[in-house]
Amino acid sequence: LLAEAGYLEGTAFPTTSGNTALSAHAYLPSGKPGPFLGIDQLIWGDEVRINTLDAVYVYEVHHREFVAPDDLSVLTHEEDDWITLITCYQYDEALQGYRWRTVVKAVLVEVVEK
Repeated sequence: LLAEAGYLEGTAFPTTSGNTALSAHAYLPSGKPGPFLGIDQLIWGDEVRINTLDAVYVYEVHHREFVAPDDLSVLTHEEDDWITLITCYQYDEALQGYRWRTVVKAVLVEVVEK
């Protein structure tokens, strides 16, 4: 992924009904900030925006949690247009890996045509 966000295949395509999962680094391997730095600070009501060539999709945060790396329950299907943002959290030297994943779920509230 490096400095980009990635779409998790098998989830809804971005900006369509369902649960779209996007993943990115909070910190890059170089130690510099990544695209999802700070998502652990998002709270209910905060906005997340996806910009396309034609429109801006505005999502409202409804949920934030920390889950185990192997917890796939956050990828369950939704009827409405939701996005699920996922990044690593709390690197553990002893494990040589991250202990948790930060997960933020937000629902579409507005589409602004360009």
